[in-house]
Amino acid sequence: MKIVKYEKVPAGFKPWTCIYLLVARELIQLIQTEDIDVMHFGSTSAKVGGKGIIDLSVLYEKGKIDLAINRLKSLGFQDQIAAKPFPPERPRKDGAVIFEGEKYLVHAHVIEKGSEEHARQKDYRDYLLSNPSARKEYELSKKAILEQGVKEQDAYGKLKSPFVKSVLKKLKA
Repeated sequence: MKIVKYEKVPAGFKPWTCIYLLVARELIQLIQTEDIDVMHFGSTSAKVGGKGIIDLSVLYEKGKIDLAINRLKSLGFQDQIAAKPFPPERPRKDGAVIFEGEKYLVHAHVIEKGSEEHARQKDYRDYLLSNPSARKEYELSKKAILEQGVKEQDAYGKLKSPFVKSVLKKLKA
């Protein structure tokens, strides 16, 4: 598997398919090292349709963020393609892969292992996996956003944020 150039595409809806898990598994094997763990999270990990982007947490030990960033760059990941990119202390790197003839976009989120954000991502994914009705509700909310004509990825992300925040609030309670 090889990382290829990331090209931003309009937000759209793709039904969930188990191929996302296969792509993520191969990416994890490619990126992971003795010092870097990788976790698949986001909709493609939780059996939820959506943009079809593979979100990965690239997890580094405290104080070793440069190790994770350099690993991603060495594999061909680019700096985040967005109007308002994540801050340097919590970067996202973008890439794409060709798997079985299809191109898949990848967002590699560089996050400290064991951090609050790491725990939130894992808890959110696990909640969706164990709650089919929540997955369905999340999918419907995404479709509703797209039906409003929203095509820009950053705007789409902001509009689905209330659903994510409501689930995280439930998990805290």
